[in-house]
Amino acid sequence: MENKKVFAFDLGRVLFDFDYNIALEKIKDKIGVPMEEVIKELFDNDFGLSFEKGELSSREFYSLFKNTFKADLSYECFVDVWCDIFSPKEDVISFVKSLKGKYPLYLISNINELHFEYLFKKYEQVFSPFDHLILSYEVKSIKPEEKIYQILKDKAGVSFEDIIYIDDRKELIVEGKNFNLECIQFTNFNQLIVDLKNLGISAN
Repeated sequence: MENKKVFAFDLGRVLFDFDYNIALEKIKDKIGVPMEEVIKELFDNDFGLSFEKGELSSREFYSLFKNTFKADLSYECFVDVWCDIFSPKEDVISFVKSLKGKYPLYLISNINELHFEYLFKKYEQVFSPFDHLILSYEVKSIKPEEKIYQILKDKAGVSFEDIIYIDDRKELIVEGKNFNLECIQFTNFNQLIVDLKNLGISAN
């Protein structure tokens, strides 16, 4: 089989797990509104969306967070708490490294500046196999907007049909199929390997 396929991996829940509750537990005594309100804003109302789209600087987002939730914490404290919520998924990370040199590798992620800078500083080796990083805050577009997928396509230099797009979120997989991407919904590493084999791609 020709290695004309390109891999495009999501970051959250694919390369790294994350849990905002870790952050909220640390600062619950510094928040001036009910914690249920914070959770609702973060999880249901996409509170960080404008930050992920690069419409706010890190300092501006901190101010927004502080004012919205009446938070009594310094910028430095906020950054530490906001970012220290990730854990690497070693099996997937090792698999990505094994693909280096066999397939072009791309990362396409809805992510904010603080989270990416933290992850890159702490886990730089995770990102080294990728040929290009397409980050929402840099390109000013989030999945499933057409712009971010078009940037992926242009950087990869192939058609959408030749991009194997791996993401955990079902709604993004549905939208990815609308662009004719070859989509795999990530649930766990073993299932990823099975799904790739079904596409005729060996994990070895």
